[in-house]
Amino acid sequence: MRTIRKFPHTYTETEDCWIALPDGCRLAAKLWLPDIASRRRVPTIIEVLPYRKRDVYAPRDAMHHRYFAGHGYAAMRVDIRGSGDSDGHQGVFAMRQEQDDTLEVLKWIAAQPWSDGQVGMFGISWGGFQAIQTAYRAPAELKAVVPCSFAPDRYVYSQVFRGGCVLLRSIRWSTQMFGYKSRPPDPALVGERWRRMWLERLEHDVPQIISALQHQSYGEYWRSRAIDFDCIKCPVYAVSGWADGAYVGAVGETLAKLKAPRKGLIGAWGHRFPHLGVPGPAVGFLQEALRWFDHWMRGSDTGIMKEPMLKAWMAQAAPAKNYYPESPGRWIAEPTWPSSRIKRKRYHLSEEGRLSERPGKAGKIVWKSPQTLGLECGELMPWFQHGPSPEMPGDQRADDGKSICFDSRPLSRTVEILGAPVATLDIAVDRPVAFICVRLCDVAPDGASTRVTHGVFNLTHVNGAERPVRLVPGKRYTVRVSLTDAGYSFVKGHRIRIAVSTTYWPLVWPSPEPVTLTLRTARSALELPVRPPRRGDGALPEFGPVEAAEPFRRTALTPGGRNRVIRSDLGKEETLVEIHDSSGRGRYEEIGLEAEARSVERYRVIENDPLSATAEVTWTWMFERGDWRIRTETRTHVACTREDFIVHATLEAYEGDGKVFEREFVETIPRDGN
Repeated sequence: MRTIRKFPHTYTETEDCWIALPDGCRLAAKLWLPDIASRRRVPTIIEVLPYRKRDVYAPRDAMHHRYFAGHGYAAMRVDIRGSGDSDGHQGVFAMRQEQDDTLEVLKWIAAQPWSDGQVGMFGISWGGFQAIQTAYRAPAELKAVVPCSFAPDRYVYSQVFRGGCVLLRSIRWSTQMFGYKSRPPDPALVGERWRRMWLERLEHDVPQIISALQHQSYGEYWRSRAIDFDCIKCPVYAVSGWADGAYVGAVGETLAKLKAPRKGLIGAWGHRFPHLGVPGPAVGFLQEALRWFDHWMRGSDTGIMKEPMLKAWMAQAAPAKNYYPESPGRWIAEPTWPSSRIKRKRYHLSEEGRLSERPGKAGKIVWKSPQTLGLECGELMPWFQHGPSPEMPGDQRADDGKSICFDSRPLSRTVEILGAPVATLDIAVDRPVAFICVRLCDVAPDGASTRVTHGVFNLTHVNGAERPVRLVPGKRYTVRVSLTDAGYSFVKGHRIRIAVSTTYWPLVWPSPEPVTLTLRTARSALELPVRPPRRGDGALPEFGPVEAAEPFRRTALTPGGRNRVIRSDLGKEETLVEIHDSSGRGRYEEIGLEAEARSVERYRVIENDPLSATAEVTWTWMFERGDWRIRTETRTHVACTREDFIVHATLEAYEGDGKVFEREFVETIPRDGN
């Protein structure tokens, strides 16, 4: 990445902007103001997050906001209520409160003497949520947004559920947020009241997994936290990466449903900004965002709206590896989305395990998936925050061997897909609660199997996600399983594989009992969104070089990293997946603060006993400046019975060597179709 130090404009940085809310709370914000603001009013670009603007995310924030300020925008990073140095406490999935607060931020900005009244928003993950959710409220000040890896609906796109199934990632995310919300404000900024603010946060800090499991179906709780695209009036540039299984589908849905001006960008990367994208290629995202904001807030003819609506990376023969720095492939584009050029091609399943364009021999296959199918699933949303790590789905051959597989013949010509594959399956199961997993794989001539995409579906949602039903054992059901959106080129000589199972651990929490599946092939099929070549792909404008402003200075004192280890006890038939993650210890030179975060995830299951499944996640945060030493520890343990989930969580906080707070949560929550 190229670091830019000289810009068209100089700027000042103000660490302690305070934005008063109607209820008396103050939000903490950091402002980068360009020199041009002393002569004329300027538009503003903001990012609103619960992830602390002053230390852990400060290096990344500076890379972005200094860049925007250097190009003549006021730039602002805001800590949401109850995070960083802001007053109050943060709720659980508190979408309305966060929206209301952000609307007040926009009003405050518009009233400043340096503001021309126009505001743009950008961000990834929570920052992307805030951008799209604020756009949903249609404030007059908001002129354009660039949400990355975002969720218009936190039930459909999330780290909690997928296809109505409980994701084990939800326990990791809950414990992470449990820990995030336990961190104190900085006494150097808020003064002596830091301890009172901290204790208020600790008193209100609850693990969000409890609320999530209390709402396992798609009821009013989740509907009220989703957005209506018809309410969005400002232009939206939606961004994600194919490897980000949690959120990439939101890009296509946004382009299809939004009536306001919109564009989409999908790269190969995981849960990362495009200029930091892994696997690459990374692109000049900050220049792309500037083109978007310049067009809508400065009236500049950047040409961005003359380009195709969707640009996407078409991966080709991607490695069957847990990590690779670059994805092979090329950039493609579609003038509109959905694209009328893309046709759904039907492949039939046959009893002999064939996947072909013509129906094969009809029959039925009876299968019982082992509980440990899924060890090569990788992370739901590979992050690579602490460097290269095994977060991608690896070689699928072991999981394929435990699944019902259907293979095409070696392809006589390349087949490219863009969009969401769909599997239609004629099935019966022998238990009242079950789910199904469908993986689409690319099988190379040497046998290596790369997972292209996958989908899971809770079969108790066969009549809708609002009302789970108990399945009738032995009854035939026809289900359509939509797989996560993908852009992929199956090259000549490779085979297309579809793999079907009733387990996918440790991605999905297992059903209460082992499930035997009967799959009838006569009416079962796979539909692929096949994209024909487009002449204009070779003439697409190139993205700018990967560049950013100088980061906030952090000195690494100890290294960080992330690793995934799988242990099998053959005597007990127990498998443990253990993931260690560390930020490393770092010193933030400009504020004299040292900080470190560590987490450990442990997922256990015993073969043939899904009720043995447990998940335990711990998260530790440490801050130190002189004799001010803070440590918080959060732990969440989830187990189950046939009828219930059992959640046991703890929170401990230390000042120096003394414990200043502790709390325990024990909840028994009925399983609702899970």
